[in-house]
Amino acid sequence: MALLAQGGYKDLLAEGDKFLNKRPPDVLNARMKYLEALGKETKEPEVYIKIAITFIYAKDERSANLYLNDGLKLFGDGKSNMKAILTYYKGMVKEFIPPDTKDTNKIKNHFREAIKFYMESLEYLDAPSYTWNEFEFSKINVFNDVGRVAMMINDADMGKKYFKMCLGEIGADKSNRYYLISHFGLAQIYKYLGVSDSAVFHFNTILENDPQNINALSELYGLYFDFGDYDNGLRVVNRIDSIMTGVYSGLIKRKDAPKDSISYISNILYNTKMEKGHLMFNSKKYDESLAYYAEAYPFKKNKKLVELLKKMTILTDMSKKGYMPVVKDAAFIVKGNEYFFYDSSSVRINPDSTLSVTLRSVITGDVDLNMVNVFNTDPDQSAPDKIDKVLKTKYGQNEYTLTITCGKNDYVQNSEKRFDPAGKDISKPGSGKAVTKTATPDSPDQHILMFLCRAAGL
Repeated sequence: MALLAQGGYKDLLAEGDKFLNKRPPDVLNARMKYLEALGKETKEPEVYIKIAITFIYAKDERSANLYLNDGLKLFGDGKSNMKAILTYYKGMVKEFIPPDTKDTNKIKNHFREAIKFYMESLEYLDAPSYTWNEFEFSKINVFNDVGRVAMMINDADMGKKYFKMCLGEIGADKSNRYYLISHFGLAQIYKYLGVSDSAVFHFNTILENDPQNINALSELYGLYFDFGDYDNGLRVVNRIDSIMTGVYSGLIKRKDAPKDSISYISNILYNTKMEKGHLMFNSKKYDESLAYYAEAYPFKKNKKLVELLKKMTILTDMSKKGYMPVVKDAAFIVKGNEYFFYDSSSVRINPDSTLSVTLRSVITGDVDLNMVNVFNTDPDQSAPDKIDKVLKTKYGQNEYTLTITCGKNDYVQNSEKRFDPAGKDISKPGSGKAVTKTATPDSPDQHILMFLCRAAGL
């Protein structure tokens, strides 16, 4: 009879596992099978653990601990591998079922209990490592778990300590899965602390062993971008682009490729090419920037990107002609539909301390040169399929030559020229005559004068 009972409970555990391994997990039916198994066998710790797992899924801390504590009652004092596993799962309950509170101290104490149970589990381990249900339990995984939970409560010192202890246990075995995980944890901690060199070191260590680790590449790119190393940033984002292009090419060749997968990879490629565009823009390489934005367009056609491409076309054109943006608080100074640029080579301080400068304005009706960069936008069916004409769009421009007395609102407009989108001079007769003007306080004109004086160092 005992043999029949044993066989029965194991079959029920296997049935429960099938429910739990579904995607998404069928937690309720899995729990019912595990409870049936408990009805047949009350002396098997595995049954209590599996029931507790279903309550972890359900975020029911009380019930999960109830069954784990019942399982622990099967053991007396001293070491036992399954006692260690049960205690370890009490740590998992604390880690994966967050407390229902906004009190920071209570939250930290909750996760510190997870750390306590994880470390306590090692005290009961009766061997250097123990494998249960294909899970190898040892100091390696426990130290890694403690490092991870320490990160959750922003305890950087504890996190560093245990990730390094994990790597110490691993030694030279770089094939151990926790080798990369611990380096990733250390990299994130150093990134959080602002120790960029150390963060870069650990992300690069990951990439030495897993060159196609997209998470490490993405984090590394973010670091380079944040501290303005655009050359290395481009190198990293090019690697991401190359990897994802290969994945995308393989997917579109498959007739059975899931649409969700194609959409997911397309989105990554869109964002990657946009990032390359942003890098080139920040490096003032406007032609390259525009080319990358254009590469991004087919992966997610949308009107916002069309507008950005128009913006980049204008900036590229003005940059080639030597004109720099006239800005206030990092945004273009706008007057009606005019966005202003100045010719830095025209800036001249006269003997009487006045300032001479040439301004150009671009007149746009459909483009906001102050629009933010487009990182994520939903596809737009009304957007054009091709953007060749967009890249060739031209706009009318005005040119002004000014003489300014810095600190005063009065200035002289020496000449005004108007050009149509084709570049034809359509200036009105008499527009070349000098005119004295006054900028009203806090007006675009006044902000332009103030900017030009700052640009000249006055």
